[in-house]
Amino acid sequence: TVIGGDVTKAADVAKVFDAAPIDGVIVALGGKTSDVGDTMLTDGTNNIIAAMKDKGVKRIAIVTSIGAGDSKDQAPFAFKILMMTVMKKIFNDKNNQEKAVEQSGLEYCIVRPGGLTVDAPTGVINVIDGEAGSIPRADVAQFCLEAVKDEDFPYIGKAPCISSLGGTSWTKDRSKAARGEM
Repeated sequence: TVIGGDVTKAADVAKVFDAAPIDGVIVALGGKTSDVGDTMLTDGTNNIIAAMKDKGVKRIAIVTSIGAGDSKDQAPFAFKILMMTVMKKIFNDKNNQEKAVEQSGLEYCIVRPGGLTVDAPTGVINVIDGEAGSIPRADVAQFCLEAVKDEDFPYIGKAPCISSLGGTSWTKDRSKAARGEM
């Protein structure tokens, strides 16, 4: 079912929550600030949080970015320059979005992927302590699904940076390489 609407309008968000029972929510908002405004991420996330609380939905995974919040040092140098210049407004919005989630009282996982690719899923999802590499969008989606579905997900209340390159392997790595099949 597709339900059209504007995430910055509470009534539109409420329509989604009224359509069917919801077990968990994945938020992956984006766009150029020139197209969506300076506060769309925060405003939309606040509307989603309010709807979740109204319906008793407890679990949320939210996709922000490497470099957001306290992960600035994990972004590659060239990306840091972009964050401080042409992407400054979007990162202000991402930081405020993260704060809203952290203060929501919900069970959350703030997912900070490295550079997103449209490559086929690898099944390799690493939680990164240092500088992050790239990761296919499908692998980010898998991580988010586990965050909302897995009762014992290890990163609830945390903001892991994830990448297919580097870091330590996530325990649910289902790739052929992780299973020793390559």
